[in-house]
Amino acid sequence: MKQEKQKRYIFDFYSIASVQQDLFAMSTESAFEKIINGDHPKSYASYGCIREVFGLHYRINTNSYAGQIRKIRKADLPEIGALGKDGKKIELEIDEGVIEKNFFVYYKDNSLLVIHRNDDGNTGVHLAQLLTSSAGVSFFASPIIRPDQAEMLLNKKLSIKKFSVKIPKPTNPDLYPQDNLSARTLELLNQSGADFLDVTFTIDNKLDTSSGKLSSAIQSSIGHLLTMGATKAKIETDENGKILPIDLIANRIYSSQTIRTNSSFPPPESMYKLADKAREEQRESVDDYFGKANRIV
Repeated sequence: MKQEKQKRYIFDFYSIASVQQDLFAMSTESAFEKIINGDHPKSYASYGCIREVFGLHYRINTNSYAGQIRKIRKADLPEIGALGKDGKKIELEIDEGVIEKNFFVYYKDNSLLVIHRNDDGNTGVHLAQLLTSSAGVSFFASPIIRPDQAEMLLNKKLSIKKFSVKIPKPTNPDLYPQDNLSARTLELLNQSGADFLDVTFTIDNKLDTSSGKLSSAIQSSIGHLLTMGATKAKIETDENGKILPIDLIANRIYSSQTIRTNSSFPPPESMYKLADKAREEQRESVDDYFGKANRIV
């Protein structure tokens, strides 16, 4: 038996819900129940992989749903081998693939999603896309940022001089919220043939025609762009003549948890309990975020 080692797992926080303007909007818990009961599909295909919800179940003690979102990849598989020897392909059965998984817990209170970070796997945005595909209703996942920044964005209290954002080309544009801004952004990205949209909006105070700051429309768009899986979102604000940089990706709320295990992951229930601990650790910030801002989209 392998010796147990201390392992560290990072948990990210999202708000996940369906688009309320949608005529057929449903709650996230209803979408989960449909999957559990077999009424809705639990997987969808995209770019050579399949994403699925696995082991989904309701936890009465925490009023939450727990499970895994798994990416099963059948293309571009890694090789295995020994030092100094040629590598060889992994031989898989026809229905098998390489699995990358993320453990998550969705708490009905505040529609809060706590998901363990696996950069080779999935994010809260992927879970929202899966629910959109499954339920036929648009869901979005908004990363939870620091409450003070969320409040300033909502109330347009920031004098933004510069905004940079990078968005990957979606595997399926139909899985994203179709508000005007998202639709225009996706249309531009898809028509360009590019793999990423990487754009910077900036102010030049040396120009007589400059307005001195970016418009409130840009400020309102930030939340929408974050729900589209932005890998970069940085702003520079003018605070009484002092330029302050804010990294909205780096400043997302997260929690680091440790546990002893002799495998890549401890048993699923142990991971869900770590998510509970992460939620408790960040309870004040999360409650403050929802209390002040609800969400920034």
